[in-house]
Amino acid sequence: MAQFVYRLRLLLEQKEESKKEAERELARRQKELEAQRERLEVLQRCEQELVEKRDWLRRELLNKSEDQEALTAHEVRERAEFVKVMGVQIEDAKNDVLVQRTVIETCEVKVQQAKSLVEEAKREVEILTKHRAKQEERFMREERAKEELELDEIGNVLFTTRRRTS
Repeated sequence: MAQFVYRLRLLLEQKEESKKEAERELARRQKELEAQRERLEVLQRCEQELVEKRDWLRRELLNKSEDQEALTAHEVRERAEFVKVMGVQIEDAKNDVLVQRTVIETCEVKVQQAKSLVEEAKREVEILTKHRAKQEERFMREERAKEELELDEIGNVLFTTRRRTS
């Protein structure tokens, strides 16, 4: 009996490799997205720490330290300036957080695109796999039909030979 040979085997292998590559790309994109989310958390923590530090500095603006008797106007101005600088740093941190959120949105879009590519590649492989199965089934039916025909011919030959000899 002849062996089944799928004509599109190379195409199927190519599609399977494309699917694996799409899955690797999806994993890479998801890993990148997770790293960007972690970076966002770090930036948000930094922003929160700056806000807390500024709030503490505001509360301590007019408080004197234990070894001082009174605050000078110069010290108050320096503390006020430092609070203003902290405000600028907080704004920078907020901007960094906003930029990072944009980066995350971009990464999420890329992940969705990669998922779509994986789904498309899976569909292509599935279609070719089903086609291969149908072709193999058709081949097997044809082989069985040939075998049955050959057996019928053998049976006919045996029958006619027995008839002649009897």
